[in-house]
Amino acid sequence: MQYQPTWESIKSHPRPQWFDDAKLGIFIHWGLYSVPAWANTNWELGAAQPTPYEWFAHNSYAEWYLNTIRIKESEAWAYHKRTYGEDFPYEKFAEMFTCNNWNPAQWADIFKDAGAEYVVLTAKHHDGFCLYPSDYTDYNSVKQGPKRDLTGELTQAVRDAGLKMGLYFSGLLDWTFDLDPIVDHIYQQKYALKPEHVAISRNQTMELIDKYKPSILWGDIGWPIKGENDLPEILSHYYNMVPEGLVNDRWNGLWQDYYTAEYLTGVRDLALKWEMCRGLGLSFGYNQNEDESTMLTSRQLVELLCEYVSANGNLLINVGPKADGTIPEKQISLLRDLGAWLKKHGEAIYGTRPYMPCQSEVLSGGTKVYYTQKSGTVFAILCGFNKGKHTVKLPALDKVVSVEISDEMPVHVPIVVMPENHPKASVFLVQSRVSTS
Repeated sequence: MQYQPTWESIKSHPRPQWFDDAKLGIFIHWGLYSVPAWANTNWELGAAQPTPYEWFAHNSYAEWYLNTIRIKESEAWAYHKRTYGEDFPYEKFAEMFTCNNWNPAQWADIFKDAGAEYVVLTAKHHDGFCLYPSDYTDYNSVKQGPKRDLTGELTQAVRDAGLKMGLYFSGLLDWTFDLDPIVDHIYQQKYALKPEHVAISRNQTMELIDKYKPSILWGDIGWPIKGENDLPEILSHYYNMVPEGLVNDRWNGLWQDYYTAEYLTGVRDLALKWEMCRGLGLSFGYNQNEDESTMLTSRQLVELLCEYVSANGNLLINVGPKADGTIPEKQISLLRDLGAWLKKHGEAIYGTRPYMPCQSEVLSGGTKVYYTQKSGTVFAILCGFNKGKHTVKLPALDKVVSVEISDEMPVHVPIVVMPENHPKASVFLVQSRVSTS
């Protein structure tokens, strides 16, 4: 089908089945902000009620470093002055963004071993620095910094590994054009008002489509209001280039193949296909201030995936690499544990759909079960049980099952035991994490 640059034509695009089946993707926030790698660790997005000013001045997102240091009362600005000097411009981080230890094939192997089916890279984040050779700016990773097409190299490696490759693009925010810091959530009325900003957003989006043909075109926050008339041309061109591609819902709500949630905000609707994006900790970009106290455990990561999949969602879990191109070992460890779980029990995740009578329920004793279904089989994924034998009543299925939890795997890895085949349900059990402290 040839799509026309009209909303009617664009809205006829069907969501490809691969996305509904995939369930797990890897988000990568990597850029100049990976050099300072600094943010506060105060809040999970949506979990607390800071004022907008408090959120932006004490932002938990390290990739927002440039915006945060523009707020002169922020701790980030104090850190910047102390570490780099008051006159050190953000753009000089390009000289320190070396990527000298980066191995894109190794990254692709890590993501595949984690059980991911797709990857999304920040080709251009809000700071305006492009991880590819843009024809519209020299502020990119080929002309500066590593002198490499990071987007192209990773795209090739990810596809060679058999995964789909998507690209994130920040169309509304580009802090090389808008120099005043963001201190509230009113974006559309204040930003991307300059004609040259609107033009570069259009042109760079089109060149990403033409150069890399991404399987997902992942917009963030929104699109310049003054450039909304460009969207039918952009999206129809994208679908013509990548018929099996998708766009998310961050294009001013004008069209989407699927909806998004972020930490505790956004759309989680059983009637809609949606995707949760979040970090392994509180930040997307690498934050040197984060430790295990602010990061997920292996069990929590598995349970989040089960929760979202049971409710018709995907999980786009983020890694934040360092400026040299290495992924911190703690992040790799979490992905490794997730992958080990999925290698044994992926049939309860991949290709499933929500069990419509009941997606989850709390059992006696406070343990929880998530339900998925596929080809007439219902999978019950039980969370929070300790080692030993258990008799479990599943009210949603009106069944009682007996399960025994083995101790064959390390205690810090979720342990899953599959009992005898049940005529109407297969039961998977996630062992509680055992503290070694």
